Amino acid sequence: MPPTLKPVEPSSHDASAKGNNNLAADKTSTHSQQQVPKNWPEDTTYLTDHTYSAAVTADQRTALTRTGTADATWTQIPPTSIQAPTPLLEILTITDKNHPAAGQRGLFATQHLPPDSFTCLYLGHVHTNTMSDQDPHSDYDLNLDHDLGLSVDAARAGNESRCTNDYRGIAERPNAEFRDCYVQVPCTKRAAGTKWERRVAVFVLSAGKAGKRKAGVKAGEEVLVSYGKGYWEGRKAVASLRRDEEMLRIAQLALDS
Repeated sequence: MPPTLKPVEPSSHDASAKGNNNLAADKTSTHSQQQVPKNWPEDTTYLTDHTYSAAVTADQRTALTRTGTADATWTQIPPTSIQAPTPLLEILTITDKNHPAAGQRGLFATQHLPPDSFTCLYLGHVHTNTMSDQDPHSDYDLNLDHDLGLSVDAARAGNESRCTNDYRGIAERPNAEFRDCYVQVPCTKRAAGTKWERRVAVFVLSAGKAGKRKAGVKAGEEVLVSYGKGYWEGRKAVASLRRDEEMLRIAQLALDS
C-alpha cells in the first residue's frame, strides 16, 4: 500500500527538544546557492535529497538499498527525471476562501501530467520512530519504512511535495498518491559508483481498469493526495487539546467529506 502521512498525536513535549534538531547531522543535500522554487516558505530549508538524523544507524541506511519480492515492482527513477526545482509543478498561495487550505500553499501542475507519471520526491529529514527522535507537532511526517522504524519529516526542510494537499473538501477524489520508489545515489563501494536507494515520491494515479482517470492531471490543476483518515483523526484530537477552532473545523470537514 502507498505510504500515508502519520497521524498527528497530542503531546505536551517541546518540539525543540526532539531529535529533528539533528538536522545538521547530514546537510550534504543542501546548498547555500541552491535555487529554490517560487513562493517557497522562507523559514523552511529547501532540499535536493534527504538529511538524516544521527539516530539513524548504518544498518538502517544499508537496509534502505536492499530489494525484495515485495518491492520488485517499485519504479526506479533515473537521475535525469529528478530536477530541483521541478519544472512539472509550481507552488501557489490558495486564494479560494472555500478551500480547506485557504491562505496556505498548494502544489499545481504546470503542464499535463499523464497517469502513473512521476512528479517529485517527498524529501525531508529521515529520523527513527522513537519518541526522542521525532517532532510530535509536525504535520509533515511520512512513514518511510515501517519495518525499519524510519519516517521522513518535511516540517523544517523539504521540497515541493510538502505543499501537496489532501483532496478532502477540495475534490471528489485524489489525483495523485505517495508511492514507494528507488533512486540512484552515489556509492564508492559499487563498481558502477551508484546504488539504488528507497524513497517515497508523488505519482499521478493510474488510469484505472475502467480508464476513469485517463486524463491524468491537467495543467493548472492542483495535485491532491489522500493523507489517510488517521491523519485527520489525529488533527482533530490535537485541535481539541489546543482548543483550536479553525483546525478543528478543517479536520471535521475532511472527515465528513
